[in-house]
Amino acid sequence: APVAVNVGMSEAMDFLTRQAQDTEDRRRTKFFSEVKQHPNFHPGMLQPPKDPFKRPENHKGPVIVTHEARSTGLEPRRPHEWGPLGGW
Repeated sequence: APVAVNVGMSEAMDFLTRQAQDTEDRRRTKFFSEVKQHPNFHPGMLQPPKDPFKRPENHKGPVIVTHEARSTGLEPRRPHEWGPLGGW
């Protein structure tokens, strides 16, 4: 004959919470193990995203240390000849 077990509501809720957490942990572990077997996988995919901007540090002096005109590689070989006299 089945034995009646007196289980309080809080114990039942604790059990269900543990069961749901265990199921979620196993599902996550299985998912990650399948993802790691994919040929396009690399470990950086599991890292949290990096900050898009670097935080300025005040102990190194000004934030902008140098400012130089930089060539982009798109400049013409010789300056544009402005006007009808060819730049004269």
